[in-house]
Amino acid sequence: MSLCLRLAFLVIPGLALTGGAAETKAPARAALVIGNAKYEASVGPLRNAVSDAKAIAKTLRGLGFTVIEEHNVSRDELLEAVAAFRGKLRGAEVAVFYYAGHGISVAGSNYLIPVKSGYKPEDADDTTLRMLAETKLFNAEQVVAEMSAAGGGCNLVILDACRSTPVARNPHTRDLANPGGLAEMKPPAGSLIAFATDAGRTAQDGNGANGLYTEELLKHLRTPGLTIEQVFKRTRADVMQRSAGAQIPAEYSRLVGDDIYLAGLAPAQSAPGPVAISTEGAVATAAGELVRAPKAAPVPLPTPGALNKLAAAGRSVECVAALQLTAASRGPGDYAAAPLDTLLELAKDDLKEALEPSPKVEAAMQICDLVLDALPACLPPGHAQRAALTAKAQNRRGDCLLLLDRAADALPAYQAAIQLAPDDSYPIFNRGRAHRALGHSAEAKADFTTASSPKFNQAKARKLAQAALAAME
Repeated sequence: MSLCLRLAFLVIPGLALTGGAAETKAPARAALVIGNAKYEASVGPLRNAVSDAKAIAKTLRGLGFTVIEEHNVSRDELLEAVAAFRGKLRGAEVAVFYYAGHGISVAGSNYLIPVKSGYKPEDADDTTLRMLAETKLFNAEQVVAEMSAAGGGCNLVILDACRSTPVARNPHTRDLANPGGLAEMKPPAGSLIAFATDAGRTAQDGNGANGLYTEELLKHLRTPGLTIEQVFKRTRADVMQRSAGAQIPAEYSRLVGDDIYLAGLAPAQSAPGPVAISTEGAVATAAGELVRAPKAAPVPLPTPGALNKLAAAGRSVECVAALQLTAASRGPGDYAAAPLDTLLELAKDDLKEALEPSPKVEAAMQICDLVLDALPACLPPGHAQRAALTAKAQNRRGDCLLLLDRAADALPAYQAAIQLAPDDSYPIFNRGRAHRALGHSAEAKADFTTASSPKFNQAKARKLAQAALAAME
């Protein structure tokens, strides 16, 4: 369990805009905001979690939310806060739960780590680990269930949490043990789940008053004229730019119904005088009321030619961001294949003649991660090039990891490439190289023997494998 994952997750059931909502005693907008930072040494204190929570609470109050704000809570205190929050949710139009602090994935479920939790997973088997998580931590699914049961119109849960266990190794990251992130949480129908970085990835805690993701999220939450989807798209683009592509927020959307503008309409969109209800699209005024207003014109998307130019110019972060924005609007399509392939060729060029860690190897690694992040959303599952491009990206990523002295991490990358491209001998040869670097002589010899077989068409890989076998004699 490792680098702290900053994740945002939203659930938005069907939105009801009826006159009866005004009669409920629940606030139109309610929020519970929690920041945990003062962890025991075995877990590791966090730098920005409380300041993140304070900034989010202040922003939400400015957007018309009634906010419950708590800092450095134990498990019992967290349960009490959620219970108090639940009492304010019946009939609420918009509800938000925000948590900043440590979090962890156990057996596919995501847990928030309270302060003084007593969670000590060392030497625990899988069954014990799950029991520890359920009794010492807080299952993130619980707050989702509580909010959904309350029957509000729009529920938003934002988890700015890290994957964590024993020791924080770097004060500038929310890092507790092993690289990776929280597990993906599938959204119910009419909902959207937004991660501060993609599932299984890690995120930066930030050097300023706030973490990287929350800092950008705050900026866009306050911007009038942005729908919920636009808030997260713009946040993703800015985080990608500031992290040089190392952190790529992701959304998993099953939203239905009308748009919601948390900060109201932009000045140019606002009509003078009282806002009337029309029949074209739901929005929220700056005062927080949910009303209807004409839908905004669609934002122009880059053409396939423009996407290819970005890739050819080596502007990998901008290219992938543009591809993901296009996919979010148009859906996956053939337009993504050529630019992604071009990016992988650039990674290949960066790796040519590389014998040790270098900036070029790091650049190639970044490209591979960007492509692997983009492929699921940008190319349809049945696309002819999807498997081949994924295999190529995994093989290139394995090469980067091997050059970065991370042979153990390279093995699963090569294995993924082999499964997707069984007729390609290069990943088999490369997996043999990784085994050799780890001292696994028998496994290395087996892979080199397989890669040297004439059944494969790659003559160069066959010669490389034969040379490697000869060197092992």
